[in-house]
Amino acid sequence: MTRTSEAAASGDGLPGWMAHIGEGTEMGRLVREHDWASTPLGPPTSWPSPLRNAVRLCLSSRFPMIVLWGEELIEIYNDGYRPILGDKHPTSLGASAKEVWVEIWEVLEPLADEVMGKGGSTWDEHGLLVMERHGYPEEAYFTWSYSPIFLSDGSVGGIFDVVTETTAEVLAERRLACLSAVTTMILDAPRVTDVAAGAISALARWNADIVDADVYLRVGDGVALVSTTRADTASPVDPDLVRQVSEGGPARVIGGDAAGRLPAEHVIVRLGEPHDDLTGVLVAGLNPRRAYDADYRSFIDLVASAIGAAIDAAYRRAVELDEYRQISDTLQEAMLRPASDLPTVAARYLPATGGLSVGGDWYDVIDVGPTSRAIVVGDCVGHDLEAATAMGQMRSATRAMLLDGLAPDQVLERLDRFAARTAHAFASTVVCAVIDREAHTLTYASAGHLPPLLVGTDRTRWLDEVGGVPLAVHPGAERRSATTELQRGDVVVLYTDGLVERRGEVIDAGLQRLEAAARQLHGEPVNAVADGILRRALSGAERFDDVVLVVKHLDH
Repeated sequence: MTRTSEAAASGDGLPGWMAHIGEGTEMGRLVREHDWASTPLGPPTSWPSPLRNAVRLCLSSRFPMIVLWGEELIEIYNDGYRPILGDKHPTSLGASAKEVWVEIWEVLEPLADEVMGKGGSTWDEHGLLVMERHGYPEEAYFTWSYSPIFLSDGSVGGIFDVVTETTAEVLAERRLACLSAVTTMILDAPRVTDVAAGAISALARWNADIVDADVYLRVGDGVALVSTTRADTASPVDPDLVRQVSEGGPARVIGGDAAGRLPAEHVIVRLGEPHDDLTGVLVAGLNPRRAYDADYRSFIDLVASAIGAAIDAAYRRAVELDEYRQISDTLQEAMLRPASDLPTVAARYLPATGGLSVGGDWYDVIDVGPTSRAIVVGDCVGHDLEAATAMGQMRSATRAMLLDGLAPDQVLERLDRFAARTAHAFASTVVCAVIDREAHTLTYASAGHLPPLLVGTDRTRWLDEVGGVPLAVHPGAERRSATTELQRGDVVVLYTDGLVERRGEVIDAGLQRLEAAARQLHGEPVNAVADGILRRALSGAERFDDVVLVVKHLDH
């Protein structure tokens, strides 16, 4: 057939070559009806043979294909390609790929240039493209190849793109690997807290679909955060919703839509069977670039089922071994953590990455008189249930001693003897400070703990005049207090070693970071000082230890 005969009009006014292409397909009809004369391609009667042949091949195939023609890369595609466009169809037909795919053109342009400028071809397998085709930036994966369409003079007139979306395949493989990692980490975990820590450890590494995660356990009338992947322990969802789910309420989805076409923010789901004494809850932060659809829900349900089954098994084992009371008491104690912010005090607790959210580091803020306030920071060795148990006992004992009116050195002397009789409290460190607002003094004592930092308008000073060995190392050893005068605007910073220690680095470097941050932030509100110190001191470092930070402004 000659080009002249191909261009001859059919009975309905179409050029002969186009009259039956893609017959019986939606895109065949739309291509025939499109006003091509208004596009850079011009009327189909003027299209060169290579373009006609490429369009014929594209529209006759059920496999996703698209033709991009000319300098503007005008789009002509088939039924198979249409779902890839989402909401961009049908306005994308006859439009420039540079405009249709503006959000991913930074990725596609070098590939198009390789074909159009050099006559080469490209191949990408499971390539990530973040495209906006369903009303939000969507994480999607594709395998595609760009090939040149040559004109009769040997130059490149356009691109022939054969493509398949592999998002479902990539997500299924990734989610299966995540589920496998979680299952492996919690297999035969001996206690419910070990299940929580193991699950969180796995989810912290496989965080593409569960971007952050919290595991709660309901004990008695309260719900305790046991482990989290996040940098802080402030709940990202309404605690009342967590409590409702823990009490047998349905799973809750925060954000998204009922049809599952849009991303959601969080899902709250019960873990395992509800028991009279204990129920687990998972709060999962969701991928903001994936719709919370049926497949996503199924993945979350599988993860929750795996964790729940492990919790159920560990709970039954604890009941059989009569260990449940220790676990319950420890979690109940953890729920008594002091308020994180007071008008002149800001306190922060960050668990070690992948560890329990109830660990060995602790703090307390106690009003011990009309004008006096005590601040205590301590560190029991370890991040496990035993450390958390010792922490609860030490904190309760310290609070009772201070409320009895004991001075810091007297508190440590009694804690020495108490720690010697308390399991897992050996070598705990603690610093105890009492601030007298009327006398403008700070009296402190330390048992092997890193020194508090005092920052004023024109001074910075480490409070290291007194020290001593950790608790229970030499029970009965004399403890001493030191008193320093305070000035208006002073800020005192107490902390645990997790704030300043990094692997492969001397501790002096961490102390210098802390001092520099505290000096730069002096004059800010206490909560801003606390958050700023955490950002500066922990930036770029993985936390292998719990962190406690207490910042006290001394104007009041």
